[in-house]
Amino acid sequence: MLKGEIINGYEILQDFTTAGGGLSKWTFARKGEKEYFIKEFLSPKYPTETSPGSPKSKERKRLACEKFENHHKMLMKQISERCGVGGNLVVTLDFFRVGSTYYKVTEKVDVASLSPKEVYSLPLPNKILILKTISHSLNILHKAGIVHGDLKPENILIKQTRLNYYTTKLIDFDNSYFSGAPPELSEEVVGDMVFYSPELARYIQGKENPENLSTQSDIFALGLLYCIFLQGELPEFPKKYAYPCLAVNEGKELKLVDAKLPKKLKKMVNAMLAPSPTERPTAEEIFETLKNLDFKEDELVKVSERKSFVEAYWEEKKKKEDESKSSKLKMTFSKKDKKISEESTLDVVEKELEVLKSKLKASEPINESKLRGKGLKIGIKGKT
Repeated sequence: MLKGEIINGYEILQDFTTAGGGLSKWTFARKGEKEYFIKEFLSPKYPTETSPGSPKSKERKRLACEKFENHHKMLMKQISERCGVGGNLVVTLDFFRVGSTYYKVTEKVDVASLSPKEVYSLPLPNKILILKTISHSLNILHKAGIVHGDLKPENILIKQTRLNYYTTKLIDFDNSYFSGAPPELSEEVVGDMVFYSPELARYIQGKENPENLSTQSDIFALGLLYCIFLQGELPEFPKKYAYPCLAVNEGKELKLVDAKLPKKLKKMVNAMLAPSPTERPTAEEIFETLKNLDFKEDELVKVSERKSFVEAYWEEKKKKEDESKSSKLKMTFSKKDKKISEESTLDVVEKELEVLKSKLKASEPINESKLRGKGLKIGIKGKT
């Protein structure tokens, strides 16, 4: 789909891009007076009559697509019943298929282009506000019995408020599942392994029962996220383990160690990183702990206004396109200049020849050896 095309009533405002999209493409669209975020799934593809494959293969793909569709619609229904548009959870507003391709529509959020390192550099009260809004969003999701399943910095949108503070919105429930019911096939589990819980890692290895994959799996991932925001990096673990979850499954302890942080806060985060799901606090308990920390609203520091991620992204994209056009234009002019240069040289040569010819006509007799010295081929009548 390209800019200006209409899909299911949505006018595409920019060409789709895969930037940060994983197994999908995204852009913004307009319907009526409102603008929306629209995602195009690269997989699965619904088998149409013209799709390649045998009838048996098509039937298998069709059943997989129906399962995918039903799962998304059920999540959409459960989440929408608990929160509305504009809240801290970015809910799905529309889900549909056109031809063989699935699309999802959500509200458009103008988020600040703020990296995890920039979050870490904020004053502590400002960071606490960010942590608090994340736990609040996750609590709503968990009360619906839904495991987010892919908590990571990219799925925490940081938004600048009108009062110039930062708050968050939780997005991307494509990999979510109901508590105790993860994907039946472990190879269908997706997400960033850095943020996998120990029990999720065991499930993929075939060492954990699916019913033990509860909302508490998200709490471990959230604890790792909090470490990044509070101390600028993940908790330390031996280098021989590729991911924190593998270190924990080998008996290693993960801890938030920044001495400048309040003890109550460190104790909570360290509990979130416990090996056993039952030892971790719930999202609601985390929210209450953060709410009761000894910080007041007037301790929040107002941040300077900055461009949203969307503005920054499209500006950078346009800049690159302009640079590409400019480069092509320079190449065109370079070719033209070269051609002009070649034509000018040819004109000079032709003029010299004309002068030479006029001199030859005026001089008698013709000295053939001199002409050959000029590089000219002399032909004798009847011969070449």
